Parts: sequence; C-alpha cells; structure tokens
Amino acid sequence: MNNKTSPFSAVTPAFMADYDHVHPSGGRHPQCLRNRLANVGIDARKHLSSQLDLNLLTDRQYQFIAETSDDGWLIGGGDSTKLKRADTAHAEIWRTGPDNVEQGGLSYSVINTVLKSIAFGPMLLKPLRVNYTDTNELELLFEYDPSSNIGLLLALLSQVMACPCGDYGNPFHITLVRGVAFRSEQTKVHFFEQVGEVVLNWRARYSEGVLFGDGGVDFFANREEILFHYSPRLASGVEADIPALLKMIAER
Repeated sequence: MNNKTSPFSAVTPAFMADYDHVHPSGGRHPQCLRNRLANVGIDARKHLSSQLDLNLLTDRQYQFIAETSDDGWLIGGGDSTKLKRADTAHAEIWRTGPDNVEQGGLSYSVINTVLKSIAFGPMLLKPLRVNYTDTNELELLFEYDPSSNIGLLLALLSQVMACPCGDYGNPFHITLVRGVAFRSEQTKVHFFEQVGEVVLNWRARYSEGVLFGDGGVDFFANREEILFHYSPRLASGVEADIPALLKMIAER
C-alpha cells in the first residue's frame, strides 16, 4: 500500500500551525506526563551530518546569551562546560509513551515490529529558521510538507500508533538549548541576525533538504538512548499494510 494514494492525512499544515506544542495532546492518562520520552525520530548528532554544522547556531562564548540550563548546548557535540552532556540532537516525529498499554503507551517490541514493517524513502529535513520559544528554548525549525517522506510517515504513525500517551510532539525542530536568557534585547537581535544568515545559506545550498546519516529514523527510549535504527528501503514515499499493522497492535 502506498500512502501517497491512501486516504489518511491526519496531519496537515493547518494542524501543525494550530497544534499546542507547549501542552501537547498526549496527556489522557495519569502516567503520560511522567513518562512520555520514548519517540520515533531522526538522529541529528554531529557525526551524522555531512551538510549541516549545528555548531554555527551556538553561542559557546556567551557573547549574546547570558545563561542557559545546566544541560547547556544539546547539539554540535554536546557541552563539556556544564554537566558534560552528550550530543543529543534529534527531531521527534511521534511520541509513544511508556513501554506498556496499561500506562497509556505501546510496548517497545510492538513499536519495533511496526517500524520494521514500514518501507520508506530517505528523510530529508529542510531548515527554516531558529525560533525562541515561550519556554525560553532555542530550536531549529524545519519546513513541513505533508507530501514529503517525513510528512507521510508522520501521518501513518498518527494512525497506527495512536495511544493515550501518543502525540505529534512537533517533529519539525531540533532543540538547541534550554533555559536561555539573552544579555540584552540588542544582543538578542544580533544573535538572530547571525544565525539567520547561517540558515539562509543552508536553504540556498540545500534547497531539497538535508540527510542525517543514511536518512533513516530511530526509536528513542529517551533523547540519550537509541534502541533501534531503521534504514530507508525505498527511493521515495512510504509504504505499509496499515490494516495488518492495526490488527497486529490490537491483538497484542
């Protein structure tokens, strides 16, 4: 079954524009807010990128930024000046919740079976801009195209992996750093001018998007632990037997 011609299109640009990413949908079970870290996403660590140097979006000398959270920079190799955090750059596609149905999630073994059953083309991410959120985080946003490989995969997972703790999780960004406070409004302006030029250059050079690694996706237990990797098996598109997957999940 080729999802390009299938009727499911649960995720649209209008949905993404209106979606509440600060208070996402995956909260219909008492365990969800405490255990929602598992997700299907794209690993974007430094050693996987031959095109984007995410370090160009950092302010490691703190010229513009006065402070960050204790985790420091989460991208471009991590941060050895704070809590010595590893590089955990990744873009979430679908959050799955806890490792069991009773707590509102899905069994990790079931998720692995589902993902191994999906054939997809390489996932291309198109840089859009750096964003400063209401929760004082800096993130690199990506364009959302529902007909792209990642858009089709997101729409598929939103149906097949629907569960009380599941949600869309805003897959089209990479969190750069949290707890950001700028030195002044002026330095904030200068910072965004600098990173804005970087992203504009990427958009010009990689108009079709960029790959991380082989263009596959990963299943994360949390942002620091990758359980499984799934490589592309198609030149483009996304294919899966959705009725069979739904039946398999229902019988588990």
